[in-house]
Amino acid sequence: MNKHQDWLFLLACALLLIACNCRAGQALTPPQEGNFALPTSQQPGPLISFGQNILNKNEIQLFISADDYAGVNKHFIDVIPAVLYGISDNLSLLINTPYAASFETGSSKSTGFEDAFAQLEYVFYNGSNSSFSDQATIVINVAAPTGSIRKDPATGNGSFSYFLGTTFNSTSVKWYYFVSPGAIFTTVKNGTKVGNSYLYQAGLGRNIANWNGWLFAWVLEGDGTYTEKNKIGGMIDPNSGGNVVYVTPSLWAATKKFLFQFGVGLPVTQHLFGSQSHGTLLVATNIGWSFY
Repeated sequence: MNKHQDWLFLLACALLLIACNCRAGQALTPPQEGNFALPTSQQPGPLISFGQNILNKNEIQLFISADDYAGVNKHFIDVIPAVLYGISDNLSLLINTPYAASFETGSSKSTGFEDAFAQLEYVFYNGSNSSFSDQATIVINVAAPTGSIRKDPATGNGSFSYFLGTTFNSTSVKWYYFVSPGAIFTTVKNGTKVGNSYLYQAGLGRNIANWNGWLFAWVLEGDGTYTEKNKIGGMIDPNSGGNVVYVTPSLWAATKKFLFQFGVGLPVTQHLFGSQSHGTLLVATNIGWSFY
């Protein structure tokens, strides 16, 4: 990360801290209706963006998610099983083991495991009153090189990588919004280093209805990623890296023990370095089961 990006990331984190302090309220809680009709783990959240995976102590969630990134002469389909555990009311552990079901670029195809990661998320701020509930978290994870950088297309970075981010979300009976900046820092192996990535994300949602134990909502999120150029054999690859922003509307449906989310995203801006094919469509879904 260069000095300019350092300052941008630190500024984003500082803004989240300021937002937390500004929203400190009385020791009250919102009514158990609308978005609050179900436990926190079943309330509306992001489909694509990271974090906001906080459970009550000893609660477990099992997930199976899938996404399909389509583009000009490229197609990437992931299947992602995951388990989330509430270590305490303010600390959760997420283990994610993505699998490349079908990666295609031009005439090249690959399948196999991608880089698995273990993630910790800690709540450093909670605030609520009779109208809203706010929460801010710090997210860190470590990804192991369980995928392959030698496959074409690659299914992994070929080395360990580390993630650091923070989230802030606010929920009322009808509305929900969040912001979440973060960064992925990669490491070098055998002279090869995939470029670091910097994430800037935000979203807005609204309760649609509560019916017979179900909570329905829509969520609209914007997910931006700026990626530095790769280095191969110590040399910069000019046809790598860039900046992409996807906007993804999704539908959320949940009961006390089950949740489902489905969305379709489109790239609203793509500035790719060198000669790279552009993305055209994102389709994603997530299914979860909660055990209290």
